[in-house]
Amino acid sequence: MSESAKEIDLDPRKYVGLSFPLRADSNNDFALTKNSLQQSSHNLKNLLLTHPGERLNQPEFGSTLRAICFEQNDSNLPSKIEEEIRRSVAKWLPYINIQEVNTSTDAVDVAKIFVTLKFSTVLNADSLESITLNANYSATTY
Repeated sequence: MSESAKEIDLDPRKYVGLSFPLRADSNNDFALTKNSLQQSSHNLKNLLLTHPGERLNQPEFGSTLRAICFEQNDSNLPSKIEEEIRRSVAKWLPYINIQEVNTSTDAVDVAKIFVTLKFSTVLNADSLESITLNANYSATTY
C-alpha cells in the first residue's frame, strides 16, 4: 500500500520534490524539499516568476506578474497583482489557498516591487506559510 502525503511529510528520511531554482547540494544531484509545504512554496515561486511561453511543452504555464510590474505604478497596481496571482494559482496550483497578498516597494528604489504571500495548502490547512517575491525578478535573482 502506498503512503499518504502526510505520512511522507512526517518521515525525515523522505523527500517530496525538487527545490527551485535547480542547484546541487551536498547529498544529492539536486537540492530537494523535505515536505509538501516547502515544496508548495517552491512551486508557487516557480509559477509566479515564470512568464507564459517560457516553459517548454507547456506554453500557457506561468503568470504575467512580471509584465504587470511594468505597468503604471498607481493605486490599482496592487489589486492587479493580487488578481493575477489568484488567477494563476487557481489554474495551476489549486491545492494552494492564498490567504493574503501584500505589495510593497523598495525604500531606495521605488521601481522594485515586492509581493508577500501568505498561503496554506489543502494538505496543511492549519499551517500558514509566507514567501516574498521580487516581482521584478531577473535571471540572477530568485
